Amino acid sequence: MDCFTSQISVVLLLLLSAMTFHNVICSVNMKLSCNEKDQTALLMFKQGVVNNSNKLSSWSSEEDCCTWKGVQCDNVTRRVTRLDLNQEYLEGEINLSLLQIEFLTYLDLSLNGFTGLSFPNTLNKSLLTPSNTYANFSNLKYLDLSFNEDLHLDNLQWLSQLSSLKWLNLSLINLENETNWLQTMAMHPSLLELRLASCYLNNISPSVMFVNFSSLVTLDLSGNYFDSELPYWLFNISSEISYIDLNFNTLQGQIPKSLLNLQNLKYLGLVNNELTGPIPDWLGKHEHLQHLGLTDNLFSGSFPSSLGNLSSLTKLTVSSTLLTGNLPDTIGQLFNLRSLYIGGSLSGVLSEKHFSKLFNLESLILNSAFAFDLDPNWIPPFQLHEISLSNTILGPAFPEWLYTQRTLESLDVSYSGISSINADRFWSFVGNIGAIVLTHNAISADLSNVTLNSGYIFMAHNNFTGGLPRISTNVSIFHASNNFLSGSISQLLCQKSGRGKNRLSYLDLSDNLLTGVIPDCWENWRGLAFLFLDSNKLGGEIPPSMGLLNELIEMNLHNNNLSGEFSLDMSNFTSLVFINLGGNNFSGAVPMKMPESMQVMILKSNKFTGKIPPQLCSLPSILQLDLSRNKLSGSIPPCVYNITSNDGARTGHFQFTLDLFWKGREMVYHDTGILRNLDVSSNNLSGEIPPELFGLTQLLFLNLSRNNFMGKIPSKIGGMKNLESLDLSNNHLSGEIPAAISNLSFLSYLNLSYNDFTGQIPLGTQLQSFDAWSYAGNPKLCGLPLTKNCSKEENDHKAKQGGPNGSENDSLYLGMGVGFVVGLWGVWGSLFHRAWRHKYFRILDHILDSIYVFVTLKLNKFREVRSSSR
Repeated sequence: MDCFTSQISVVLLLLLSAMTFHNVICSVNMKLSCNEKDQTALLMFKQGVVNNSNKLSSWSSEEDCCTWKGVQCDNVTRRVTRLDLNQEYLEGEINLSLLQIEFLTYLDLSLNGFTGLSFPNTLNKSLLTPSNTYANFSNLKYLDLSFNEDLHLDNLQWLSQLSSLKWLNLSLINLENETNWLQTMAMHPSLLELRLASCYLNNISPSVMFVNFSSLVTLDLSGNYFDSELPYWLFNISSEISYIDLNFNTLQGQIPKSLLNLQNLKYLGLVNNELTGPIPDWLGKHEHLQHLGLTDNLFSGSFPSSLGNLSSLTKLTVSSTLLTGNLPDTIGQLFNLRSLYIGGSLSGVLSEKHFSKLFNLESLILNSAFAFDLDPNWIPPFQLHEISLSNTILGPAFPEWLYTQRTLESLDVSYSGISSINADRFWSFVGNIGAIVLTHNAISADLSNVTLNSGYIFMAHNNFTGGLPRISTNVSIFHASNNFLSGSISQLLCQKSGRGKNRLSYLDLSDNLLTGVIPDCWENWRGLAFLFLDSNKLGGEIPPSMGLLNELIEMNLHNNNLSGEFSLDMSNFTSLVFINLGGNNFSGAVPMKMPESMQVMILKSNKFTGKIPPQLCSLPSILQLDLSRNKLSGSIPPCVYNITSNDGARTGHFQFTLDLFWKGREMVYHDTGILRNLDVSSNNLSGEIPPELFGLTQLLFLNLSRNNFMGKIPSKIGGMKNLESLDLSNNHLSGEIPAAISNLSFLSYLNLSYNDFTGQIPLGTQLQSFDAWSYAGNPKLCGLPLTKNCSKEENDHKAKQGGPNGSENDSLYLGMGVGFVVGLWGVWGSLFHRAWRHKYFRILDHILDSIYVFVTLKLNKFREVRSSSR
């Protein structure tokens, strides 16, 4: 018993000692704070960050730096081991005092706004030769400075001593002056991942045979300016490399067979280069290859059947090449293929054998002119999540085999020649698909009794008829413009919503045959951000409930028969940037209750009366103001100089389509960030043009024609350096045309006709390049390009204005010949530029529907991929 008691006593004593020791250790840890040297280095970094009061407010010398935002310390030593300030929108300089933190292994400053590096005095600022400066700071394994787009680095030698680096990402940093980047990177034999995407690099050292990347697994050099053949060293690097991204460069020549050296390659991106020759058939020997991107190159020849041996391939892209011939039958042997993307110039007829063994296929994208020869009863061996058959030849009937796909998330059959559907079966089928794109076909079907359930519905440019369909609360985008839908919009808007909140954010019913009034039941649609009802036959007044749509970004009611006063108070529509009420019968005063976010305001071709309200001058973001073809009177308020005088930094990237009367004819322009215009033409405005108006140096388009303006054109007009179109015709302006107007070097449209101008048209580089009609109806004008010659007295008067010897006038005469040619060149150059831009935005319009679908569906997957790749 005594022995037992003794044992108990010993155990209790040991427990007491352990508890005491634990308390002592805990007490010591409680008193420990972060290392003083580490804290000093962090505070030096903070000093280089500008406007950081709210972003690094926790970084105070009175607090333990291990509790600071983004800082992580070792639990025992309390030394800083990790600094993560990703996407904090920090600005200023990156002070490399951070590299003095001895045990720092992880540094992420990506997605910020840093503009430079600074070196503390204790470091060797030049770092032109290897040194022991960083000998104690070799623990850094992860460094990410990517997406600091204003950061320019001319020298990467400061990286040379960070010998423990395993992950380095400098993507979207400007390295255009760093010509030895490859040699610097080769000093890091432990690198597993190197990302230098979109760094303005232009030298990939194509003749270098070997670079010491013995551990490299991931290499991303996409989006640079490599204008050479594929480099030799690329095919002699680590045998472990599995990911190479060289997309979006200017690489040339053929793919060398030495690519076979990289047998563990899983991802090879060569998209958007200038590679030539045939796609080599030996690519089929890359048994581990999962992603092969060859899109947008200059390959020729036929599609190699050996690619059917790539049993691990999950995605293949070879679109937009010069390949000819049919898709090989062996493509159907790719047992493990999950995603098939074929487009561009490939064509031919596809049959069941092309798909016979694609059991694992999940995504089928065939955006090219393929035709289909399939048995009507064919059942594919796959169940797809995504189908895009845009620009294929599917029609005229909707294909039967598509009905077998029960797991579809998105379906795109745009531009595919479909004209007929089995209505009941079709609408039941697509009701379970998240996104459907049917645009630019010729589908004829009555939608009056249809209920649509998909989240994203694009059915514009077809032959749909009848009344509007019903839509469920699941629908986020409904785009049905350019059809033959008729009747009232009440059936769609005033329906009783089902359970749950309406998700509709985008509604486009433009260019149909809709009639009746706009109903007063918008309380059900408060989440609308885009509303397009233009080019219909809607009448009546604007209902009060439209004032509840305070989430609107764009609203277009153009070209209807709407009338009455526009009395909506839209001042609390804080996201509204675009409103088009043109081509209606609105009357009363110009709407004034507009939000400060407004960028485009089109009120043309109505019956608005009264004066131009000075409240319009206080819209800080306005870029486009069109009040033309109304019944406005009075003068232009002097405050108009505020309009478009700022840079008009846009609060969003929205694609606007404007019908403008510009350069003498109706034209359609597709981006308001290009144009800054003020149009008050065809009204009853009078008085002198306020001189402040000609101080709008950012203005591109000014139309004051067909009014009753008087007075002279001030010489201040010469400061409008960006002006491209000026129309002052059909007014009562008088005096001489100021010579300063010749300074408008970008001017490509000028109309001063039917005024009371006098004297000689100034000689210069621009004014003689315009046609005579630009000056017609001014009987007291003379000189080229008019046929009326100026009298000797007028020439003498001009000479006196040039000084005692008339030197200015002589110079103008001497420059006239050259100036005329230069002026014409300026006009043609501007027109070419304009045509190119117009074509560009027309192309964007064609892919708009697909953008909406794929951006919405792929955004989360992109974030997951980016997160996992880091």
